[in-house]
Amino acid sequence: MSKVKKRIRPTKEQAHELNRRLDSVVKAGHTNNLYCDCEICQALAEQAELMGYRTDSTIKQPSNQWERRRREAKRKRQIDVVKVANLAGQGLTFAEISRKMHRSKDYINKIAREFDIKIFTKKER
Repeated sequence: MSKVKKRIRPTKEQAHELNRRLDSVVKAGHTNNLYCDCEICQALAEQAELMGYRTDSTIKQPSNQWERRRREAKRKRQIDVVKVANLAGQGLTFAEISRKMHRSKDYINKIAREFDIKIFTKKER
């Protein structure tokens, strides 16, 4: 069996350096970019590898699987919006629409608010 390399607790100086690099990444505005290959983000990745938080300092690009998954989710949402609009036009309530579409009432409500779709309640019928 191969031995697993045990992570050593970082010194205060290393921790301060990591925090400084994290602050510089936040100042640069790269917080939501997981695959950034700029100098600042590379320095942070190398520091994290040095401290044992990462195993590889090279930042890998995402696979096409996630892009495809995002596109599919967006397409399903567009279809759901059209279905909600059609069913709301027929005069159905939130509960009836959610039952027909097999989606939660919260999801239907969220779509209705986002796209200004008027859905009747039982009292308004």
